[in-house]
Amino acid sequence: MSVVTLFVQSQNASSERRFLKSLTVGELKVRLEAIVGISASDQRLALQHNDAAVCMLDDNSRMLGYYPVADYMTLNVEATNSVATQLNFNDDSQVEKYVMDDDEYDKRRDTVRAFKRRHNLGRFADNKSAMSIDEEDEFRAEASGIHVDDRCQVEVLGSGTRLGAVRFVGKTQFRPGYWVGVEFDEPTGKHDGTVDGVRYFECRNQHGSFVRPDKVTVGDFPEEDLFSDLEEM
Repeated sequence: MSVVTLFVQSQNASSERRFLKSLTVGELKVRLEAIVGISASDQRLALQHNDAAVCMLDDNSRMLGYYPVADYMTLNVEATNSVATQLNFNDDSQVEKYVMDDDEYDKRRDTVRAFKRRHNLGRFADNKSAMSIDEEDEFRAEASGIHVDDRCQVEVLGSGTRLGAVRFVGKTQFRPGYWVGVEFDEPTGKHDGTVDGVRYFECRNQHGSFVRPDKVTVGDFPEEDLFSDLEEM
């Protein structure tokens, strides 16, 4: 089985293709129609090599191998019909597009919007779904016993406990539920009381943090002395 590799070139398409030499020119044109978008009956075929003309493939009954065809020659496909010449298959602006109106799209069950709605994602997120009512009530109850300026001890995951003072108690914009804003005695916090551009309290930079009320214990905790470990001179 003899195969030849050709560069197919037309006004609107260019690609490397392999063809059987046993194809007739007529059969070749039928295959080229799907490649270049020109009807087989409107094609004019010409072989070129290094930009020099080799021959015309002008007999539909002749096999491709009848002509002096060789690998990596260029097969130029021209349109004999002026309408075919005007078609540009790389320009999708000429293609009629189906546009679904928003109401119809909203009714479909197999869309990204439907998926987000089912799973409360994105703009369909319900803050209440992120936290059960029982959890929010529990945090509210525990927060009720915590007051601004109370001294406190905070449980920090992986870091034991830290001492500080309560600077905020209530709900926030960054997460649902009740939170306690704490100013730590040491600079082990994350901010100065501002989160996402919203100021909830004021404190020294890198001393502020938000924790859940169940991590806070209020009491008569003395302020931590940063120099307590230094020997007297």
